[in-house]
Amino acid sequence: MSEYIPESKLKRSVVGGRTAANVGGKVLKYLAKKPFLNKEEQKEAKRDLEKDYAEEIFKGLVLLKGTALKIAQLLSFELDTIPSAIRIELEKSYNQVPPINRALVRKVIQSSFQKSPEDLFKTFEHTAFAAASLGQVHLAQDYKGKKLAVKIQYPGIDRTIKNDLQMVRSLIKPTPYARFVLPVLEEIEKRLKEEIDYLQEAENTTFFQKNLNMEGVVIPVVETCFCTQTVLTTQFLEGQSLDKWISSNPPQEKRDRVAALLHGQFLKSLFELKCLHADPNPGNFIIMGDEQLGLVDFGCVKRFSDEFIELYKKVTRTMIDGQKSDYFEYLEKMNVLKTKIDKKAQEKVFQVFRKIGAWYGRLYESDTFDFNAHPDFIVEGKKIMQDTYQYKKYFQPNPEFVFLNRTHYGLFRIFEKLGAKVRIKNPYEWG
Repeated sequence: MSEYIPESKLKRSVVGGRTAANVGGKVLKYLAKKPFLNKEEQKEAKRDLEKDYAEEIFKGLVLLKGTALKIAQLLSFELDTIPSAIRIELEKSYNQVPPINRALVRKVIQSSFQKSPEDLFKTFEHTAFAAASLGQVHLAQDYKGKKLAVKIQYPGIDRTIKNDLQMVRSLIKPTPYARFVLPVLEEIEKRLKEEIDYLQEAENTTFFQKNLNMEGVVIPVVETCFCTQTVLTTQFLEGQSLDKWISSNPPQEKRDRVAALLHGQFLKSLFELKCLHADPNPGNFIIMGDEQLGLVDFGCVKRFSDEFIELYKKVTRTMIDGQKSDYFEYLEKMNVLKTKIDKKAQEKVFQVFRKIGAWYGRLYESDTFDFNAHPDFIVEGKKIMQDTYQYKKYFQPNPEFVFLNRTHYGLFRIFEKLGAKVRIKNPYEWG
């Protein structure tokens, strides 16, 4: 696959147009033969179609790299509603991405430090060992022999965000899951604009490194002398990405320990630091020796006010045990209600939320929740939550929840992959 990154709007549009044409061709081929197939053959053909256009979309996004690649990562992580064949293809974006070429890497470092990689570091591996959110990560050593992770931002990334999102929207619109994906892309655009400043990410990383202070959780130290707006250098964490570690089939007790660390850092970050590492894709978690958990990639964090956190502490009890008046008082205080609801509509909305509360309350029924015994927990919740769509005219989005819910339920999806037993009930919400 080509290492060339098309930067101009025209060149990126050509790649996107070619991808859209390939996807459209797959769909037309399926529609042409569909009338001649029996029901079982139609199901098989539809599965093949989903796999084929998933591969086409992934290949197009990888050719574009940059923000298009980040969109692939976020969509693969965010959506349980799209077909599994598409999600599997998009998940390749975590670490299976061809690197940008040696010359471009040298150009970024040279323009940032007025030095070549060989002059700046004692050693520098030109082959990236991981794909990051908006760039790639290289292994290096400083002149003291310390191992470093050097993240290089893809050139021209700031100029591609809007165009790439338009391209992805054009790819998604003809598909049957467009109504689920398109609203997500609006929030993705906001996050991407935050993540292109690596100096801000350095500050975020240092904040967590100094303040989380949780046994078993490791956050890399930032090497500020090797950081610019497009280069971020930190301590290198030895270990495996979470997905690779899971594929090695670790024993249950180790899975449970890793899940406990993941949940523990989420709770402490939210309720004590009031600041979340808000991009919990598996590539951002490193399993180190003795099942220590390394956290990397702090490009997207979300800070919350004291008032929001105090109110959020009451959310769980309200969802599970609340009466009708509790639900609507909570919705109003959290700025979720768009307008006053008449009594008839209020009753319907309340019944839907009671179903959500009953589903979510299962997490708190015993000391631990066994995700291995309930592998479809998140999917079941998504189905229940879809019932709220018919009442969307009564609600308005609260941006605080977008980051929070994505992080929270993203961790639940990881717990499902781990098949772990996790103590969800905690003193912050249930003290």
